Amino acid sequence: MSIFFIVLFFLLVLYIISPWKYPCITESDLSHTRFPWMQLYYANKYLRPVKRAAKKSGLEEYFGNNTAPVYKNDLKETSEVTINAVGDVMVRGEFSCGKSETIWEDTGAQLFSSDLTFGNMEFSVNENWLIDKTIRYSMTHKQADVMVEHPLHGKFDIMTLANNHINDSLSEGIAASREYLEKKGILHFGANVSKKDQDVFPVVERNGIKIAFIGYTFTTNGIPLEKDFKFGTNHIRFNAIDAKDYDPSLIYRHIKIARDKGADLIVASLHWGVEFEYYPPVRIVERGHEILDAGVDIIIGHHPHILNPSEWYTAKDGRNTLCLYSLGSVTTTAMPWVAMNTAQIAGISLSKGLNEEGKSEVRIKDVSLTPTFFMRKGRGKSSQHRILPLFQTVKRLDKGEKLNYINILQRIRLKLALREYRKFFIQKEAFTYK
Repeated sequence: MSIFFIVLFFLLVLYIISPWKYPCITESDLSHTRFPWMQLYYANKYLRPVKRAAKKSGLEEYFGNNTAPVYKNDLKETSEVTINAVGDVMVRGEFSCGKSETIWEDTGAQLFSSDLTFGNMEFSVNENWLIDKTIRYSMTHKQADVMVEHPLHGKFDIMTLANNHINDSLSEGIAASREYLEKKGILHFGANVSKKDQDVFPVVERNGIKIAFIGYTFTTNGIPLEKDFKFGTNHIRFNAIDAKDYDPSLIYRHIKIARDKGADLIVASLHWGVEFEYYPPVRIVERGHEILDAGVDIIIGHHPHILNPSEWYTAKDGRNTLCLYSLGSVTTTAMPWVAMNTAQIAGISLSKGLNEEGKSEVRIKDVSLTPTFFMRKGRGKSSQHRILPLFQTVKRLDKGEKLNYINILQRIRLKLALREYRKFFIQKEAFTYK
C-alpha cells in the first residue's frame, strides 16, 4: 500500500510540473468545480501557463490577423477624450510597508494623465475585518491608498468593484469599499447596497462625450452573496460551460438604461476568462461579440492574471468596437512566471464630431498598448514594489543605465518578459505599442 501512495504522489507531481500544450475546458470557478480536478489543473498552469489556444479553435490566426478599422472620412468639428485603462489592481498587506510610494513612480505619470483613468479594484476595503490570505483579502484604507493614487501623479478616476474578491468580507466589505472610493472622489460601479442600486452606474461627460460604465463578475470565489444581499455585485456566469447557465439579460437592461441617459459610448468592465491561459476560450469570444452586438462599444476584461489578445470587432450595426479580453494584473505578489507579472496600460482615444452625413458620431480613434512589468524586491517591511514600463526599462538597461532598484535577477526577468511579450502578445496591424 505504501508503494502505491508513493507512486501516486510522484504521478501527481509529474502531472503538476508537466506543461499542457492546449487548454482544458474549465469554468475556473470555485463554486462550480469537480474537486480536485480544477485545483490540480490550476496548479499545473500556475507553474507553466498554457500558451496555445484550444485545438481547432482558429483563435491564434484570428487574433493574429486582426486589424484596426479604417474610416473613409474624417469627422468634422471634433472633440476628443482619452481613457487609460488597466486590469486587476491587486494589493497585499506588505504594500503598506517599506517603500510603497514607488509602486506608481515609473508609470503613474502616463497612467493618470488621461481624461479618465480606469482600473479594477481587485480587493475589498474593510477596516473592521482584515483578511490577507492566498485567495481572500480585505484591506485597510492605508493599504488601499498606495494602489489607487500617487501623491505626485494623480489617482484613478473610476474603478469597477465587480470582481471575485469584492465579497471577501461580505456585505460589510462591499458597503465599506464603496464608501472608501466615494471619500477618495473616485467613481465606482459593479457593487451595490440595494436592489435599486443595481441599475445605477456612472455616465461621465468629458469634452462633450458622455460615457457609461457598467460592470459584472463571473464569480465571487465560492463565497455566496448573503441571502438578503444577492444584489451585492453584478453576477453573470460568463465562463459557464453550458449555455443555459449564462444569462446576460442584466447587461442588456443596463445598455438600454445607458442609452436612455444619453450615453454616446458604453464601456463594459467584465471580470471573466480563465487564469494562466494566453488565449480566451471560444465561448468567451462568442459571448464578447454578442455583448458588443447588443450595444456595448468597449469591453475591458480582467481576471486571468495574464494577458490575452485584444480585438477590433465590427458589430452587426456597423460600429467599430473594441474588446480587451484581459489586460493582466498590474500588481501581483506570488506569481512565479514572468508573463504573470506582465500587464498592459490601454490608451484609448475617442473622437466625437459630424460624419459625412452631418450626423453626430463617436469613434474609437486609436488604441495604444503599453506593456508593464511588476517588480518586487525584498519582503515585508523592507519590500519595494514598482510597476515598470517594460519597453522603456529594458531600453534604458541596454544603454548601460544603472537603476539601483533592479538587481541581476530582475534584469534577467525583464528580458524574459520582453521576449515573451514580443512573441505572443504584439498585434502589429491592430494596435500601436509604447
